[in-house]
Amino acid sequence: MTKDAIDEESKILEERETNANHNMEFALSLNDPIEKVFYKQPVLINEDTKIIEVINLFNDKDVGGVLVVNKESGKLIGIFTERDVIRKLLNKAHDLSKEEIGQYMTKRPDTLYPSDPIAYALNRFATGGYRHIPLVDENDIPVGFLSIKDIIEHLVGYYSNEILNLPPSPHAKQKTREGG
Repeated sequence: MTKDAIDEESKILEERETNANHNMEFALSLNDPIEKVFYKQPVLINEDTKIIEVINLFNDKDVGGVLVVNKESGKLIGIFTERDVIRKLLNKAHDLSKEEIGQYMTKRPDTLYPSDPIAYALNRFATGGYRHIPLVDENDIPVGFLSIKDIIEHLVGYYSNEILNLPPSPHAKQKTREGG
């Protein structure tokens, strides 16, 4: 092994140790507040936004859902997700450039506060079948957007060594001996 290869391996090990220590600070407990997870800023739209515009936002902003707010008050009135596109619009005769999101959004979605325990979010994901939960302040103004993917990404980051170092297939059988 060359000196450059040894230096590179040492650098990788140091980075892993640094990242592992950093992630230890952010270990999740079910009683920790949701705001401890790195949730996203919400993409906000009005109920008169055309469906095609929303679908383009999904791609442009790389999000799985948008929050629909009242134009005047800014309060949350609905949510529209990629799943809604599939369930409510696909294979139906709709002109996506003319129809407004207000007809197809989920009205009055369940919400949580960023200060609520993570257990509440997990409960809503499990019992409600949700993939996204709007986070609002005490005035129902959207302040965040939590997805089940956000929690999974946090867990993968925290348990990165255990998860990312798994063999490629859990059912693979070793046919030859390893080592020298």
